[in-house]
Amino acid sequence: MSITTHSHGHDHEGAVGPHTHLTSVGIDIGSSTSHLMFSQLLIGYPSVHKRKPIVLERKVIARSPILLTPFSEGWNIEAGPLRGLIDGTFKEVGLTREQVDTGAVIITGEAARRDNAQKIAELFADEAGRFVCATAGPTLETIMAAHGSGAVSKSCEGGLTLVNIDIGGGTTKISLIENGRIRGTMAVNAGARLVAYDSVGSLVRLEKGGRRFLEALGLKLDLGAMISEELRDRLASRMAEAIFDVLSGQNPPWEGFYVTPGLGELPPLDGIMFSGGVSEYIYGREDSTFGDLGPQFGREVRKEAEKRAFPILNSGEGIRATVIGASQYTVQLSGETIFVPECANLPARNLRVFVVPVDWEPPVIERTEAAVKKALGERDPEVCGSPFVLAFSTPAFLGYGAIQDMARGIDRAFETLAAEDRPVALVFVHNVASVIGGILAAKWKMPCIDEVTLSELDFIDIGEVVAEEGFVPVVVKSLAFGV
Repeated sequence: MSITTHSHGHDHEGAVGPHTHLTSVGIDIGSSTSHLMFSQLLIGYPSVHKRKPIVLERKVIARSPILLTPFSEGWNIEAGPLRGLIDGTFKEVGLTREQVDTGAVIITGEAARRDNAQKIAELFADEAGRFVCATAGPTLETIMAAHGSGAVSKSCEGGLTLVNIDIGGGTTKISLIENGRIRGTMAVNAGARLVAYDSVGSLVRLEKGGRRFLEALGLKLDLGAMISEELRDRLASRMAEAIFDVLSGQNPPWEGFYVTPGLGELPPLDGIMFSGGVSEYIYGREDSTFGDLGPQFGREVRKEAEKRAFPILNSGEGIRATVIGASQYTVQLSGETIFVPECANLPARNLRVFVVPVDWEPPVIERTEAAVKKALGERDPEVCGSPFVLAFSTPAFLGYGAIQDMARGIDRAFETLAAEDRPVALVFVHNVASVIGGILAAKWKMPCIDEVTLSELDFIDIGEVVAEEGFVPVVVKSLAFGV
């Protein structure tokens, strides 16, 4: 395994063996706001016993202003203002695109609609090899918010059970974190910009969720109607109450409130944390108004949390609880344990990783089949149809009988899948790829590579087989967070 080195080969405290500094950029484009963050990342090995490089240090070196994402009528994104924000921030920071080693462009909400995502991708066409350009549905958004707020690291360091609540313009994303691992996620239709108004208090934006909350208050308003400060307070209070009701296992306020399934019964919590634009009001870091329910919603959420005796912990980031870029390193794999059929369509770039946990408990065939189907079934609709890999997370294997059963379970799971729902490749932690690839080859001719540990926040590039060497170069790009 070797790290892709760009510069700075000097010794560094905390790094063992090869390491490198990367200049990276994280670009977040969502339904409500868009912004950039530039960072310097130190990538290396934390010890001689660790086989996977990690981000050893991270430093945010610049932040752009927050831009209200520019949409024209019909939620069509306007690329011009976005380009202006991006180019202007690069210029202000004193960097050219060529000086940025890696980047992550995360597109969410209405910006993730196919025609909009294509316009955004075109802004970064020249950086296609270095930038991860990812469409994030609510599940990935929730996972990223949990990492970006610092909730995952705080849970890991303190052995805590936490809930992170990310409140944005259109939705609220909630994650349950135990000992540094995200155990569950959910998203609901509650956000500060479900209702927006102009300088005189006239409605200029009214989403379906906003209408439903108004109906719950016995009101029916249309665009152009006046929304008083007293009504904004009532709306915000009802939304805050609804969030904590479903978090406590009560019924949703109306059908369609859940964007993704609920968390179910929660274990005892050590605390809750907040991220997203509304969190700036919850933590008292913002008092400006932007023609939406942000100030009222933040106040009411905090009041509701305190009323229900949830301990509120400070978060590292609020509205910017998102990626600060992408770390990158190269893994070179031995030819003895991989399986690459002659018909494999390589190289393949920016393959999203979906993790499949398998524990070898019997019956392995049935449990593997169920785990694959669960991982595929939990994908957000926004990412279905995009190329991806399945990464199998397993303990040390118990013998070739178990490996053969795993292959049969994978085979069963693939039987019912349409071609576009099958992965480009399979990735394994242990050296089992050659055996599993050989068993699957009769039906499913796809590359199988091993001795790589991946997470749901990774994207990979798989190169062509190196002539006469028998290995494929794999570039792993991991989303990086500021805390």
